[in-house]
Amino acid sequence: MKEFILTQANIISILIWLVVLAFVLYRYKRRKAAVGFLIFTVSLFYVFSTAWLPRYLAFRLETTYPPMKEIPPFSTNEKIYIHLLGSGYQTDNRLPATAKLSLVAQGRFVEALRLYRSIPNSILVCSADGPEGTITQAMVAREAAIEMGADSTRILALTSPSTTKEEAEDLAKAIGTSATVIVVTDAIHMPRAMKFFTAAGFSPLAAPTNFKALNGSVGVTYKWWPSDDNIYITNRVLHEYFASVKAAF
Repeated sequence: MKEFILTQANIISILIWLVVLAFVLYRYKRRKAAVGFLIFTVSLFYVFSTAWLPRYLAFRLETTYPPMKEIPPFSTNEKIYIHLLGSGYQTDNRLPATAKLSLVAQGRFVEALRLYRSIPNSILVCSADGPEGTITQAMVAREAAIEMGADSTRILALTSPSTTKEEAEDLAKAIGTSATVIVVTDAIHMPRAMKFFTAAGFSPLAAPTNFKALNGSVGVTYKWWPSDDNIYITNRVLHEYFASVKAAF
């Protein structure tokens, strides 16, 4: 999806460019400035690769909407649309559809399928396009749902959207805005997704998943120790903030 292009400008890329700048300054005899940039780069790396700041920022986003542990008391005659937002996949035909979904997509898929099986008359909405000439992510998710026992007549595939905004707008065109819609996406991504669905005319319900800032006994043992997981969380958080700023203009 187009949105994920933003993540290419990740924290590692920024740090590499800062190191290059420090090297250039050193080559041009600006040694104090070079040392200053190098210290700043190392400090920035430590801040974003240890648990405190990345997980705090993730926690701020993830607690905006609570997980849907209990199913709301919907009318048995009401159609409930469970919108599984796109989040990456593969086109390797050796794999079953469930394995073609990315790890992030699989987490969203499990939550959407849980809700689908728990809510009578629910419709699973799969969305997102794909590279030209290949099967779309929407169709891969649809195939995965059928592999897991879903009724093909209760699945709606939107194959053209490439951003969350387009997913919300395409769903509005397909079913109108009076229907009840449950949005399934990462907890970090949920605040921005809900804004798009609200702007499209829905009164959406949130079902966040793939939480990163977790409580409990199984967590981060050494918060002071750098890890690639914390850098990944930093990239996700920065992506959400940058994308929110971009959407405001």
